[in-house]
Amino acid sequence: MLKGADYVVMEQEDSASQHGDMTSWDINDIKLPQDIRQIDWFQEWPDSYVKHIYSSEDKNAQRHHSSWAMRNTNNHNSRILKKSCLGVVVCSNNCSTMDGRKIYLRPAICDKARQKQQRKCCPNCNGPLHLLSCRGHGGYPVTNFWRHEGQFIFFQSKGAHDHPRPETKLEAEARRSIQKAQTAFSPSSPRLKRIQEVE
Repeated sequence: MLKGADYVVMEQEDSASQHGDMTSWDINDIKLPQDIRQIDWFQEWPDSYVKHIYSSEDKNAQRHHSSWAMRNTNNHNSRILKKSCLGVVVCSNNCSTMDGRKIYLRPAICDKARQKQQRKCCPNCNGPLHLLSCRGHGGYPVTNFWRHEGQFIFFQSKGAHDHPRPETKLEAEARRSIQKAQTAFSPSSPRLKRIQEVE
């Protein structure tokens, strides 16, 4: 009788051998495989030179979601969506929060907004912020490719991220809403003064 861990290993080996033929494709191939017996679980943090085949029903794959900060890049093939990594915004002082975490902010997608973001201060120590660009694909940013074909969404990543993971979109939104609430009720805020006058 197989033990639980042995069974999992065998199951993984079986899926790898079934999936082996399916990794010989390239995103630029004229024809991509359609005889696919097994699709992949969605990967939020794809890294290195990887390929995945997702169901066309997968909502994250439909949205071309990645927790890395990626932006659409010019691509001459209209059937393939190309996205490049923007890296991560870090504190130049390399400070840590009270719980020991480093500041790894999500870079803004738009060039102007990203420049403006770097002129702001670190939310933790008020030190200068600095963009750590991604150079994990031979000196260029890591690139992700997405292609919808029939019942499948093909994903291919080229390059390995050479920087820390930025905060996720949800974490960035939560941090911004906390900051807005703090500024709205800081002692010098006009809003707080109006509330105190009314009281």
